[in-house]
Amino acid sequence: MGTGVLLAILAAVALAIELSSMTFYLLAVAAALAAGSVVAWAGGPADWAWASVALGAMAGLPVAHRIRARLSRATPESARLADPDAGHVVRVESVAPEGLRVAYRDTSWAGRLADEYRATAVSSGDLLTIVAREGNDLLLAPAGAGIAARAADPDLGHFVRVESVAPEGLRVTYRDRSWPGRLADEYQAIAVSSGDLLTIVGREGHDLLLAPVPARSTAQP
Repeated sequence: MGTGVLLAILAAVALAIELSSMTFYLLAVAAALAAGSVVAWAGGPADWAWASVALGAMAGLPVAHRIRARLSRATPESARLADPDAGHVVRVESVAPEGLRVAYRDTSWAGRLADEYRATAVSSGDLLTIVAREGNDLLLAPAGAGIAARAADPDLGHFVRVESVAPEGLRVTYRDRSWPGRLADEYQAIAVSSGDLLTIVGREGHDLLLAPVPARSTAQP
């Protein structure tokens, strides 16, 4: 069996396994094997063909790793689509050893602080942010320093997308309109770019006060 035929068979096998596993790594290997097969079929020595396979794999595997990492990383928008409640703000009704009761969408819900926030002190009347669902319980996180002191607002907790960033403030898209906004005082040092998603945490005149999307909500699949 010639080198070109062998490499072509190996490329087909790697591609078949890749289609069933979607690792992206085998796709890079299949491409490298196919490149080596082409070299062999073109009349190149076997050493050249195998060298092409090695070089192709060295070049392709890091690319495959980056693609896999990018596709597997959930974005704030994907988290929002996967869980429409993520990022919304709730008000604590009561605190008990077995968990919290919170007001959300004109209904009382069971909830608890997400594991990384278990040590946070919570009192009735505090505002918390939904970061996920676990069965019938809402997983909650602190809404941010100072946010709990702001009056509840029907827009509170909703997501907006940054249109532009300027020294005088932000322009964001919300409810199919362009709104002025700025980061809340405790988030002024955070870098924001066009296209980023932010959460409404209050109002100041005509400006929307904004905060970063809760970290845990961006990590949910």
